[in-house]
Amino acid sequence: MAYAVRRPVENLYLVRERDRQRTRELVVLALAAVPPAVVLFLAIWANLETVRLGYQLAGVSKNREALLEKRHRLEMDRAQAAALARVEPIARGTLGLVPPTLDQVILVKDEALVPPPQPSPASHLTAPAPGKTSP
Repeated sequence: MAYAVRRPVENLYLVRERDRQRTRELVVLALAAVPPAVVLFLAIWANLETVRLGYQLAGVSKNREALLEKRHRLEMDRAQAAALARVEPIARGTLGLVPPTLDQVILVKDEALVPPPQPSPASHLTAPAPGKTSP
């Protein structure tokens, strides 16, 4: 049986130099990996953005539906509040209002609301000047 004796290697006189060819190959390999990595990251980002916008769109759609439902309820409440069948008993009973008699009704004409009189179609014809007679 042989025993191996381990001795330290004396490398005092060796000078380590960089292998320029291997460094160039490493840089080229790293630069060649950049474009596929960029494309991969852009594809992942686009997918994540699509999912995020999908969730946002679903939230906005849900909010829109809730607002439409609230609008419908408010329109129904307004129609119910303005219904003559509801307003008339309150006016007659609580407020003591009665329909007006004919002598209580006063018609008011507002000149600003009345349209100006339209000229008649024959008014564009000119009348003969004074002192001149027509043949």
